[in-house]
Amino acid sequence: MTPAAKRMLRNERRRERDGLRGRLGKDRSEAIVAGLRRIMRHEFVEGRTATLFGLEGPMRHAMRETLCLQGWQWADADDTARQLVAAALASLWAIRPTWNEGQPEWTIEQGTLIARTRCARCQAPLPEGHYKFCSRLCSTAFNSWLSNMRRAEESNVMQIAARMG
Repeated sequence: MTPAAKRMLRNERRRERDGLRGRLGKDRSEAIVAGLRRIMRHEFVEGRTATLFGLEGPMRHAMRETLCLQGWQWADADDTARQLVAAALASLWAIRPTWNEGQPEWTIEQGTLIARTRCARCQAPLPEGHYKFCSRLCSTAFNSWLSNMRRAEESNVMQIAARMG
């Protein structure tokens, strides 16, 4: 057996052991985090993603998929993928914005005015003298939805947001 074939066999056995344990070895984990960090930084610097968080979902998915194909249980693979991506982001000093900072209304809170021509809720043209909503109904519905989103648990946010759209 050639040295390269022996190395491939050794790596395959190591991956199987990692999968059975549900965790990566320190060296392998550090190498993966370094690779993720390098890709995230490169894509951000090249302008292919707007923030360092832009590849968080696809990278977590790819890591989870790779681990599952190596024999990992889905929950272990997902948890490990989440930890690896989080470690890469932390090593880049990426600071996640608050939920409020991610909303269009944040610019108004910061003093930046948005010139609107359409209702923020239903996208109907704004009547004369209206600056964000076309009617009291849209204003009340939107503010109620926003209040529910702010109070919601993380697991419920996607369900609430999907109903709004």
